[in-house]
Amino acid sequence: MTLMRARDEDLRPALAAGARGLSRRRALKALAAAGAALVAGCRRVSPAPAPITSDQAAELYVRLSLSLARHQPSLVDAWLGAAAWGDGTREPVAAIQTRIGEAQRALAGMPDPGDDAEAVRRRYLTGQMRALVVAAGRLAGASASFADEAAEALGVRPPPRDAAALDRVRQELSERLPGRGSLAERHAAFRRAQAVPAARVEAVFAAAVAWCREAATAVLPLPAGERIALSAADERGWAAFSRPHDARTSDVWVSRNGGADAAQLLQLAAHEGTPGHHAQHVLATAALVEQRGWAERALTPAFGPHRLLAEGAAEAGAELLMPLDVRERVCAERLFPAAGLSPGVAPLLVRVERLVAALDLEVAHLAAEYLDTALGTEAATARLRDEALVLDPPGMLSFVEKQRSRVLAYPLGRRLVGEAVAAAPAAERWTRFALITTLLDATPPAQALATVNRE
Repeated sequence: MTLMRARDEDLRPALAAGARGLSRRRALKALAAAGAALVAGCRRVSPAPAPITSDQAAELYVRLSLSLARHQPSLVDAWLGAAAWGDGTREPVAAIQTRIGEAQRALAGMPDPGDDAEAVRRRYLTGQMRALVVAAGRLAGASASFADEAAEALGVRPPPRDAAALDRVRQELSERLPGRGSLAERHAAFRRAQAVPAARVEAVFAAAVAWCREAATAVLPLPAGERIALSAADERGWAAFSRPHDARTSDVWVSRNGGADAAQLLQLAAHEGTPGHHAQHVLATAALVEQRGWAERALTPAFGPHRLLAEGAAEAGAELLMPLDVRERVCAERLFPAAGLSPGVAPLLVRVERLVAALDLEVAHLAAEYLDTALGTEAATARLRDEALVLDPPGMLSFVEKQRSRVLAYPLGRRLVGEAVAAAPAAERWTRFALITTLLDATPPAQALATVNRE
C-alpha cells in the first residue's frame, strides 16, 4: 500500500463520520483507526533494495536454485561450486518465492554494467532469475498457458505453425519410404528394422562419440585434460544423457533399450558430447568459472534461457559439424559395421532421421494443445505419431507433462542458435559457435566475445 492511497482510502471513513454529524467520540475513534491504518500502510512499503554486485547476484541465484531443487530435483543437473551453497534445511516454497522476488528487485537495481562481458553476465542472471519465478510458482500451484509460460521461463514464444512446411517434409518422407500403410506406420517399420541390437549399442555409441570428438576438436579447441566418461544403462524413456562430473569431465550415458538406430546415435553423440553439452561444460568452466569467477556457471540448470540455448547449441553444433554427406559417410564406414548391419541403407536412414528432426517444432505445438486445450491423451498420442512421426508417443507425452514449455528448448533453441551462427561469414562460424556455446547468449556483444577468446 502506498502513502497516497492510504491517505485517500483510509481517511475516508473518518471524514464521512464527521459529515454525518456523528458524536465527537465516534469521529475521533474513526480518525484513530485511520491513522493506525496509515502507519501500517507506510510500514508495508518495500524499501529500495541495497545495491549488490554481480558476484552477490550470482550467489543468490545459485542458492535459490539449489533451495528450489530440494522440492524438484530435476531443476538442477549439477552443482560443482562451493558445497556450502547447497547446504541448509528444506524451506517452504512460499519462503523461497519471497527470496526470489527480493533477489529480482536487487538485480534490477544494479547500476549499468558499462562493460560488454558484464552485460552478458547480467542478462544471463536476469533471465535465469525470471525462470526461477516460474518454477517456484508452478510448485506453489500457479498455472499459465504454454506460450505465456515459455515467454517467462525461456524468454521466447512459440512461432506460429507453418503447415505448408510440415506438409513438404511429410511428402518427401512419404516418397522416400514407399510401401503399404500410413506414413507413420512405414516410418516406424523402417526405423525398427535399422535399430542397433541392444548388445551393440554401447560399442556403436562409443564409436560415434570418438568420431565427434576427433572431428570437433579440430575446429573447436577444448581445455587440456577434458574427457568423457561413457556408460550404458538398461533404461527406457530416454536415449542418452550427459551430466558434468568435474571441471574437465562429463558423464554420458546411453540407453541399451532405447531402440536407437545408427543415425540417431550419431546425433546423440554430438548433442551430449562434443560439440554439445560436454563442450559447453568444459568451455564455460575454463573461460567463465575459473578465469572470470562467474560462480553461476558452475551450476547446470535444467530451466530458463540456459536450457533454451544449451539444447539449441547442442543441436546446432551437431548440424554444423555434420552435414548430410558427412553423416552418411560416418554411419556407413564406422557405425553400421560396429552394429553388424549392412551399410547400404545408411544414406536413406540419415536423410529420414534428419527429415523427421525437422518436424520437432510440431511436437511443441502439439504439447501446447495438449496442455492448454481439451485435446485428450488418446488424440494427442495419435497426433504425435501421425503428424510429428514420434516413435514413442506415450513416452513423449509423459515428457511433455513433466517438462511443459521446456520442450520448446530443443526445436526453437536449435533455430535461434543456428541462425545466429549462419549469420557469420563461413570462415568465422566455428568462432561464433564457440562464443555462443560458452556464454549461452545468442546475441553476444563482439567485445565480450573477443575478451573470452583472448583469455
